[in-house]
Amino acid sequence: MILFENVTKKYRGTAKPALDGIDLRVDRGEFVFIVGASGSGKSSCLRLILREDQPSAGKIHVLGQDLSKISSRKVPYFRRNLGTVFQDFRLLTNKTVYDNVAFTLQVIGKSRGFIQEAVPDTLEMVGLANKAKRFPHELSGGEQQRVAIARAIVNKPAILMADEPTGNLDPATSLGIMQLLRAINAAGTTVVMATHEATFVDIMQQRVVELSQGVVVRDEVGGGYGETASIPIADLSDASVQVLRTSEAVVRAALAPEMLGDTAGSAAVQDAAERDPALVEAAAEVVAAAAPEPEVEEPREPQAPEAERQRGASVFEEPRPFGDDDEDEDIDETVHADGPRGRSIPSFLEPARPLDPVQMAETGSLAEHLGLKRTDDDQTDVGPVR
Repeated sequence: MILFENVTKKYRGTAKPALDGIDLRVDRGEFVFIVGASGSGKSSCLRLILREDQPSAGKIHVLGQDLSKISSRKVPYFRRNLGTVFQDFRLLTNKTVYDNVAFTLQVIGKSRGFIQEAVPDTLEMVGLANKAKRFPHELSGGEQQRVAIARAIVNKPAILMADEPTGNLDPATSLGIMQLLRAINAAGTTVVMATHEATFVDIMQQRVVELSQGVVVRDEVGGGYGETASIPIADLSDASVQVLRTSEAVVRAALAPEMLGDTAGSAAVQDAAERDPALVEAAAEVVAAAAPEPEVEEPREPQAPEAERQRGASVFEEPRPFGDDDEDEDIDETVHADGPRGRSIPSFLEPARPLDPVQMAETGSLAEHLGLKRTDDDQTDVGPVR
């Protein structure tokens, strides 16, 4: 189905090749995970299979055809046997779900009768039979990815390639997408998927091809995501590449030195040290290079005297004329008669004096008793002056 023979791909303006001497074979009906850190060459592999790029060296055979001998005019015909699912869906926003899936068949010249039969069957397979008339913006992210998968498989391709199809989805939705891809593979379609989803890779136990710096460092049937695929390693030396190629026990011990107290781990490390001491030393160098630098506590600046801090206070701070102690102090607003701001209290309000309204009316006006009758107020003389 897919055969890479010593394939190297180098992009213009880069010092290191994206793929360096890749040898890979994928048989019919396989489910293959391509894993590795960002920039390890996963997407470059998929682009070469799609014939979007051409290798700098080596040969690639897909479905029995040598891709270097396919002319640009015949590439669209070659791609009819391939289905592709992208991370960002790439749906036509002005078309319904039905039209998005049907568009793939229309461009390759399928009859209207074939389209009317194939599209509903495919939408039912991906669980979107009741949303055929919806537009992409009316769907959730998981539903949009299902439309993209339906569009990729409606022509029944021999190979389905998925470039991180669950990268923008939540775990529950991603699980549904993975179950769908597994069902497609069970129907006979070869699936090649580039992913960072360690959980699904570990659970599904399919073939795992791990890339690092453009080199295949692991090709394992029924394997898991591994300990090194999630760790971006820059500027690997030859000894460091050997570390990645060693057994999992040695790599685990090298990446987690604090676990060396474990009996099995210690035995594996001792055994590796006896066989190749330079290998373990190289592992230690990788760990030391990847270890974070210790945090250095910055010296504190000396505090300015209190007087200088008060002079440099912000103009937006609330003034405190009575000092710092007056922040939470409750100011007594009670007016006392004998205080500095006191006013004369009317005599009839004094507690010791009995209040007799009849006597008050006989002895004077109520205004006099209330202290409201004033003869020195200019405002008392009102009216026109003649």
